[in-house]
Amino acid sequence: MSQRFYCPDPPRDGRYQLPTDEARHLARVCRHVPGDRVEIFDGKGFATTALIVEISKDSAVLVAQGLPIHELTSPCSLTLATAIPKGDRFDWLVEKATELGITRLIPLVTEHSVVDPRDSKLARLRRTIIEASKQSRRNRLMVLDSPLSWVDLVRSAHQAVRLLARPSGLPPGRWPRLDGRRDAVLAVGPEGGFSPGEEDLALAAGWHPIRLSTHILRVETAGLAGAAAILARCEERAVDELD
Repeated sequence: MSQRFYCPDPPRDGRYQLPTDEARHLARVCRHVPGDRVEIFDGKGFATTALIVEISKDSAVLVAQGLPIHELTSPCSLTLATAIPKGDRFDWLVEKATELGITRLIPLVTEHSVVDPRDSKLARLRRTIIEASKQSRRNRLMVLDSPLSWVDLVRSAHQAVRLLARPSGLPPGRWPRLDGRRDAVLAVGPEGGFSPGEEDLALAAGWHPIRLSTHILRVETAGLAGAAAILARCEERAVDELD
């Protein structure tokens, strides 16, 4: 299986130029040479096999070989809006959310939030998304938004099926079904949970409270467990519609 490299810029005269960090990795770490074939993807859905034609210590030029490579994607566009766990657990959450196929991740600022990521950390996390996309062979990068307040999220998600992770929420057998809208948003609160006022605001706006487990989950566990369950149900629904 070919190694993958991130190449966001379109080709010029049929030639792709890797970003400096990717070119260094290709040449210094992977020790590729001209004539080798690798896979490149632009993070917007396009991927192809490419032939290396030029390499220096800080640059690499490639030309496409063959047809575009298509990936199997979920029929559901899922946004995970989550409070930020302590320490480096958010890094792990971002990596695994990318691997799962979550479309967008929104860091939430709530009344009980204990961590508010800075833009500099978000820039580093975007690199984590690229690396996870390379590993999982995902062609379209997960979008990582800037932090958003709970009030702004509740007011802005009206076109999606809105799901609120809550210990007293509906069990899995009673979760709302995804219909033709296809888009869904899952909101996960901080360690202390959403405040009563925040829950009331969401419920009044039409959010569906759902229970992810019979046990109390960490923030990152709840987000990934809920996302995996929603994506699986969406895929089942799509298959049912084809039958």
